[in-house]
Amino acid sequence: MIQKIIKLSILLYSLNSFAQTGIYTNNPQTSFHVDAGKDNAVTGAPTAVQQANDLVVTNTGNVGIGTTAPSERLDLNTGNLRIRTINTNVGIAGTDRPVVADANGTLKTVGFATTTIFHSRLAADQNVTNSGTIYTLLFANPLVTSAFYTYNATNGTLTFNQPGNYIISLQVSFGNVNDGTQLVLGIRPFPDSNYLARGSHYAGAATPTLNGTTRIGELVNYTTMLVVPTAGYQVRFTAAPNEDCVILSSEIGPTGSGNVSNVTIQKI
Repeated sequence: MIQKIIKLSILLYSLNSFAQTGIYTNNPQTSFHVDAGKDNAVTGAPTAVQQANDLVVTNTGNVGIGTTAPSERLDLNTGNLRIRTINTNVGIAGTDRPVVADANGTLKTVGFATTTIFHSRLAADQNVTNSGTIYTLLFANPLVTSAFYTYNATNGTLTFNQPGNYIISLQVSFGNVNDGTQLVLGIRPFPDSNYLARGSHYAGAATPTLNGTTRIGELVNYTTMLVVPTAGYQVRFTAAPNEDCVILSSEIGPTGSGNVSNVTIQKI
């Protein structure tokens, strides 16, 4: 009798310590394994096709759907995740964080405010002359930026750290000009080559002479989309006039003063 009790105790201990539960399979791969398709082999690990209809729970609490080796708390091998009542749970703009997937398909949250935006203002007035030269606009260190961008405020070169599509908006005011003065704004690759994008503007009237109390120019706005092919791609923002002029960092007039020449970029 004592011998039987000892054998039963050993059996129960073994089941409690090492047993794995299988549903529709006699060959469970984890602590809990459901073979919904009833197609797993009797021995060995199931193939990728056989795992496609499996659900498992590991001894660490990871749940796998379509995989018997989940690496996250919930690991879907393929397919979509649906939340049927998500429309009743509206997020809070500026506080909630968007969800993105990394290269391995793992969902993560990222900060919204600075994750896609670059914004910088012209560092100082720039004198440009009618010499056939294409001038690089020199912006100051960015007011808003993220890991997507690296800007060299010394030579005006912007480096994109990730490939993708980017919306670029340039705004420039140029003064000390006559009626009909032309200014071409551009985006050029670095090292230099042909324009990637450009826009042209003609002054509709002469601007007042710049002085300490009056600094009003002709305003140019230009927006385009740039397709960045690779990480490390570099560009510069340029201005080319047909007459001498001054690119204004700020304007002063009867309605007040403030920044007027700047660049804003957003990854989309």
